[in-house]
Amino acid sequence: MTAKAAPSFAQDIEPKFRPRDNSCMAARGVYLTDAAWMTDPAAAHGFADHGNARQVHARLASHSMPPGSPWPDDWLQLYQRWMDGGFAP
Repeated sequence: MTAKAAPSFAQDIEPKFRPRDNSCMAARGVYLTDAAWMTDPAAAHGFADHGNARQVHARLASHSMPPGSPWPDDWLQLYQRWMDGGFAP
């Protein structure tokens, strides 16, 4: 049995964001469909590394985004696996 590859942003995470999620958050400086922004390793938003991605995860996990349509647990787990796997673009 082969190990499953770590999720990637382009293939597994970005498609989960609806166009309206992206436009709503882009107006607030959060670029959900921008791989460079989401995989930036810099500290930000109170996180020691990958601050943009970690901030988005925190907001998804708290159900404060996306508005009116919280992510199901399996999507949140996928996002966590993406982070745990190294934030692959």
